[in-house]
Amino acid sequence: MTQQSSFAIGRRGVLAAGIGALAFAIPARAQIETRLILQRGMSGGGLAQLEGSDDPRLANFGLFASSLQLPEGKTLVLGAIQWLEAGSDLQLQSIEVVSCIPIPERSDGAQVRGRMQVNGEGDYPFLIRAYDGGRPGSALDRIEIAVNTPEALDGAASQPSDTEFTYEATGILVAGDLQWVISDIDVSG
Repeated sequence: MTQQSSFAIGRRGVLAAGIGALAFAIPARAQIETRLILQRGMSGGGLAQLEGSDDPRLANFGLFASSLQLPEGKTLVLGAIQWLEAGSDLQLQSIEVVSCIPIPERSDGAQVRGRMQVNGEGDYPFLIRAYDGGRPGSALDRIEIAVNTPEALDGAASQPSDTEFTYEATGILVAGDLQWVISDIDVSG
């Protein structure tokens, strides 16, 4: 981007603007029938310090996942994930996000499922748990990712490209932020 704006919009404002744009895309007839949309989503990214190694491991990532529950029972799920582990050639990128739900028995995080590629190849199921533990820079946000593991395969809609590749990582954000948003959006006239 070559231009910079003279004002900043927070993540919640950007998310609300995106949802507002969706409301304009709903046909006029559906708008009359539609009264309330339940939206829940996880957005953020940064640098995670990964656990489970004597040597420091870091991953840079971006995460957006949103689920909109429309009044007639239909669900619209959107999302994208990018994960780069520093010091390695590992790059994970989502192909499709199929669900974004609250983590059972918690109010601070999302469980995101879908399919992703490894270094631009293959098709593997993934499970991400992202926790919004505090303000940006507090080191209280946490992320867990599992690709092609038994837990990621549980409930997957399709089989993976192969069974050889698996990946798991857990870490605390040392830079960046995760935001868990749940809101009811009234779209009635």
